[in-house]
Amino acid sequence: MAVPETIRAVVIKEVGVAPVTGILTPKLENDEVLVQVKAVAQNPTDWKHRDGFANPGTILGCDFSGIVAVGSSVTTFVKVGDQVAGFVQGGHFKDRGAFAEYFRTLADLVWVVPEGTLSDELAATLGCGFWTAVQPLFHPTKLGPTEPPAKVEGEKWLLLDCLRFNSLLRRDIKSLLSPLGATVVFDYKPPDVLDQILVATTPTVKAFSPKGKDKVVTILGPKDETAAYNPSVTIQPAFIYTYLGREFNFGEVFPLSKEDRDHVAAFLTKVPELVKSAAIKPNRVKLWEGGLDGIEGRFGVYERRKTQYGETCS
Repeated sequence: MAVPETIRAVVIKEVGVAPVTGILTPKLENDEVLVQVKAVAQNPTDWKHRDGFANPGTILGCDFSGIVAVGSSVTTFVKVGDQVAGFVQGGHFKDRGAFAEYFRTLADLVWVVPEGTLSDELAATLGCGFWTAVQPLFHPTKLGPTEPPAKVEGEKWLLLDCLRFNSLLRRDIKSLLSPLGATVVFDYKPPDVLDQILVATTPTVKAFSPKGKDKVVTILGPKDETAAYNPSVTIQPAFIYTYLGREFNFGEVFPLSKEDRDHVAAFLTKVPELVKSAAIKPNRVKLWEGGLDGIEGRFGVYERRKTQYGETCS
């Protein structure tokens, strides 16, 4: 596959400014592949990297689907021509963001999309959000199981705290989630929503095992008073970027985690079969046209939502 010497990418210029810019095509290291991007998905982390902790000269974008254009010395995982998907830490490292015509990523941190299953648009959505769920659910040091069980014996309870849904969906969230097994669904807009959540969830937290075998996994670090509900409960934070096998700095330094890198690489080999069997299904998507040039317009939607609902919307 012929690869151009220069490409277009969404590059951070300064805080709040990330235009489509011409750059040199990234050069690969031995354990990397070059992906020709076919579709990307946007996340709150994208505009936060542009507007908050901006790193000028870096390419934005985490979630992608595309075609392997150039292989590497690592041939075990993927080959040239494969449709692949995954996520990277866009906006943080040079030459690694997904909002580009081509970009480089580690060969063992992509998964091959089975032929005839998902479009590029759908595959691109199984990135940052998907792996944010995989980390607490299937990491051996978090909730325990290493892959989705074929059958669950006895009663197993899992509380998913999903407070912020995309207001642009314009659909009944309860009718969407209830068939998937959600017992209680909250609308975050009413002024008494926190009271509703406390009424529903506080008995659950207090009912955790007194033997210290239960865990609460949080995406953001817990507040000290959280443990006061039940001191025997283990509270563990999780941060998806530790899966990517690199040290990074978000105000504090997160060291390279070989354990997390090895875990996600192993789990990725299982994803194609989970997709083929429909055990994993992507969310419904809103397709925004325009390619790289349409990304800035999508950021504009986030800006309007921040004005309406505050920066915590996702």
